[in-house]
Amino acid sequence: MKNIFNMVVALLLTATLLSISGCGSKEDKQEDKSKVTVEDKAQEKVADKAAVADVKEIKIGIVMPMSGPIGGFGQYADKGIKLANELTPKLANGAVIKTILLDNKSDKIEAANAITKLISKEKVSAVIGALTSTNTMAITKIAEDAKIPVVAPVATNPLVTNRRDFTSRVCFNDNFQGEVAANFSFNDLGLKTAVVITDVKNDYSIGISSVFNKKYKALGGEIKKAVKINQGDTDFKAILSNIKTLNPELIFIPFYSAEVALIAKQAKQLGIKAKFLGTDGMAGDKIFFEVGKDAVEGFYGTNLYSPDAPKTTDASKDFDAKYRAKYNEAPHPFGVLSAEAYNVIVAAMNKCENPADTVCVNKNIRATKDFQGVSGVISLDEKGDAVRSAVIETIKDGKSIYLKTVNP
Repeated sequence: MKNIFNMVVALLLTATLLSISGCGSKEDKQEDKSKVTVEDKAQEKVADKAAVADVKEIKIGIVMPMSGPIGGFGQYADKGIKLANELTPKLANGAVIKTILLDNKSDKIEAANAITKLISKEKVSAVIGALTSTNTMAITKIAEDAKIPVVAPVATNPLVTNRRDFTSRVCFNDNFQGEVAANFSFNDLGLKTAVVITDVKNDYSIGISSVFNKKYKALGGEIKKAVKINQGDTDFKAILSNIKTLNPELIFIPFYSAEVALIAKQAKQLGIKAKFLGTDGMAGDKIFFEVGKDAVEGFYGTNLYSPDAPKTTDASKDFDAKYRAKYNEAPHPFGVLSAEAYNVIVAAMNKCENPADTVCVNKNIRATKDFQGVSGVISLDEKGDAVRSAVIETIKDGKSIYLKTVNP
């Protein structure tokens, strides 16, 4: 009996000790867990800083039409980006900026293929491109899915940034440009009747024609006819002969250089006396002057930038001087705006602890305000569209001549 009593006492003591030990271990585990959490977070921070420190090179992809029907546009854009990269070859943290240019061959499918390669193979942290609206809209969904910021230099169609959190632009959109064109033709030139020619294969042309029509009519102007053409057409005599019978005061031509030049030449042959007004794509390629020659004399055009307009920033004065020194020619609007896209991206990267953090870079691109750029002062709105001025030019002696600046 005594042995049994001793065994019971021993078991009770053991259970009590285990219970006390269990209580103590729970508190200790909580303390240990807290320590591990703090230590893990500290290690994560160290790892993040180490990753940032390891960023010795940052890649910016470029998608441009270097060949094809609008290859001339891409050539000018490339000049601007090359100079911008020469002037700012590194980030503030010392990381070298590597630019990778892919040719979209003036084609939207090639543009989509190019950005896919830049993202998946080259691992770029941002993209400049794809210059024109149609080709830019072909790359934005791909960039959106990958969370790679795109900055469009001169893609003006309003849909470029529509429902796109990772697409911004340093140019105005055509809601503004179309109204500028309508106001100038109706109020400044006093032209009350117009024919609008639209390239229906070109999103840029379709968008700006729509805005112009609406505003011009609201001002009291009459659209006598809306005419459709296709990019690549070369014979416009039948269309122009019909327009001549309507005798409009204005012919609005919001599309690219090659087609405008041919229309100008054939219109002169037919003796059409109407004034012609184009937009930023009109004189963008030298083919406009080479083919149009004296037939484009007196044409008017809205534009993104003029090298002869008053400079509003020190950066614009400096870039203008260095561009002329490097290329022995005046800065081209597409070159200046493409350089601007580069500079906005670099400025955004410099605000991120990790410049390869594309979400941070995109956030800072969208937060651009009063940026003292090479094309002037730029701010982006909540949709990523630049709020900036436009210029009006006329063609005289084979050159674009600055007339005036129009502010938003």
